[in-house]
Amino acid sequence: MAPRPSKTASEQIDDIEAQIAKLQQKKRQVLKKQSERVAKLVMESGLAELDIDEADLAKALSEIAARFQKPAASQAHPASPQT
Repeated sequence: MAPRPSKTASEQIDDIEAQIAKLQQKKRQVLKKQSERVAKLVMESGLAELDIDEADLAKALSEIAARFQKPAASQAHPASPQT
């Protein structure tokens, strides 16, 4: 049996497009999971029930995110040497 010749350019493009479609689907799934997680936290915390302007809420959430994005070194205390 003779070895199969290399794929044609058209076949290679089809393969790449199929891979892109799979990655796009995976991206959608990840984004959906993140959205569901955030929505659940918003509901549990009571934020969904507040009458607050979206801009104000976005600013407050950005401030919270910044608090958790600070380098760990600034929050950690240096270890004191044992004597």
